[in-house]
Amino acid sequence: MCFVDSHIHLSDSVYDEYLMLIIGIINNLKIRVYSVSEDLGSSVKNLSIKKKHFVNTDSFKAFVGIHPQYASVKLSESFSDFFISNKESIDGIGEIGIDPTYTINNVSNTVEVQKTVFNQMLSIAEKNNKPVSIHSRRSLKEVLDTLTSYRLNRVVFHWYDGNKSLLKKINELGYYVSFGPYLLYSENKRTLLSESDLSLLLLETDGPVSYRHCFNNVITSPVFIISLINYVSIILKKNFNDLSEMIFRNSVEFLNAK
Repeated sequence: MCFVDSHIHLSDSVYDEYLMLIIGIINNLKIRVYSVSEDLGSSVKNLSIKKKHFVNTDSFKAFVGIHPQYASVKLSESFSDFFISNKESIDGIGEIGIDPTYTINNVSNTVEVQKTVFNQMLSIAEKNNKPVSIHSRRSLKEVLDTLTSYRLNRVVFHWYDGNKSLLKKINELGYYVSFGPYLLYSENKRTLLSESDLSLLLLETDGPVSYRHCFNNVITSPVFIISLINYVSIILKKNFNDLSEMIFRNSVEFLNAK
């Protein structure tokens, strides 16, 4: 049996002193991680981790991209050169999207700049047939409208936080949604989980983000995904092994479908 954490930031500096421990957890517990990036630096670091510690294994999938918090047209140009030089080692594009939260008191980060960078990231994904991990806080409808103008059939809405109507539309388009440990304390998220198309369901930790109401005072680790699968199996009234296998199949399909 193999577990999958479909969204974690292992290139984040928080993990530097724990990286070898986490690599041991991944290998010993057979957890596959999709490690996402936020800017050029973390993208380079993600690939470095993959090449140094996960040669000839499927346990680590490297996603590269520019998060809306770091949106910059100049940065996206440098990113394009980086992608071209490393595209054979890159497994996906992410975390990318639009988020007006990051434009507050920041004159250099506007929604228009975010849209420009987001479209550049989507163009790279479309041209190179790469799956995409989406950040859509406070911009879900706009992100969805943008996505439908591209030929992308492997898209996941990470940390889904929308309503039932948009969830239905996302699933009808064949896009995935991903839920994290907030399911343990959010009744609204548990309701959305129950409304999801289970063939398009992924689970994540989003480490190193911490959780105020669960896993207190512990560095977020890929091992959390096993507890999350167990809890989801209880919510959905499914056998743990069956659910684990389903999530694994979904994750492989998201990564590899043509």
